[in-house]
Amino acid sequence: MSGPVPQKLTDKYWLAAHDSLRGKPRTNERVLGIGLAAGLLGELVHDRCVKVRDGRLLRVSGKRSDDPALYPLLSKMVEEERRSVPPVSSVPRQPVKQFGDGGPAIPTGGGADWPTQEFTVASGLPRRRGDQGWLDGQGTGGRHAQPPPEPPMPAGHDLRLWMSYLACDRRADLLVIERLTRAGFAKPLERWWRPGSTVRYVPYDSAFAGAPASAIREAVKKGDRLAPSDLLLAGLMFATGLHQHALASLTPSDRRTLSEELSSRLDSSSRQLLKAADAAVGEAALVH
Repeated sequence: MSGPVPQKLTDKYWLAAHDSLRGKPRTNERVLGIGLAAGLLGELVHDRCVKVRDGRLLRVSGKRSDDPALYPLLSKMVEEERRSVPPVSSVPRQPVKQFGDGGPAIPTGGGADWPTQEFTVASGLPRRRGDQGWLDGQGTGGRHAQPPPEPPMPAGHDLRLWMSYLACDRRADLLVIERLTRAGFAKPLERWWRPGSTVRYVPYDSAFAGAPASAIREAVKKGDRLAPSDLLLAGLMFATGLHQHALASLTPSDRRTLSEELSSRLDSSSRQLLKAADAAVGEAALVH
């Protein structure tokens, strides 16, 4: 395949999930959302912005991302952390050793709260406002403004709650679609829509949709080691049942090889992400 190819883990998962004649997803909306949610969190893990430990998402202090699909996730985490820290006025003041004449110390509090990220939705895509550092709706932008000092690091964020939050109301889906359309890998389906209808997005080209799964199949058949992101992508396909379509051509021997690679090479954070995704898919099946 010539030309650009998708590089982001979750972009690849979305494209593989829409690898069909009409670009319709191979799985239901809820399961697709779970896969996309786990994929975005996996990108944060691979970018070393987040760790997963004992079912908690632990943000790495000082790590940021300019990626349009990941930046709002980190901002949301910081916002939650700020809300979880007691106000300065409610924290008991500790004695402070004085220098000089021993006069009273005047403690100083933190700065302004982390700015709330606002979104508007137009044509099914999230749009940002109120932050000059964000990429605007036309795909232009600049550097992010210098954020205020970070709050003290809390005990982390519940992984399953975050996965459920991103999977609901197409939150993860919209973030990924926006990134894909800007990169030219997805487009709105061209047809007349009734007022109030939701625009559906499809892969821009069938070659884009088929490339991620094809790369995994070829690597397994050749005996090549998968990159960490592609290894997690394969795990997400199994966790969400997408492997039945995307990896259907693998022989039993190929599947054993891939299974052994997943068992031996997945890092701890990725394993916990896949375990949470698998549990969420099981719960979704019980609901339906």
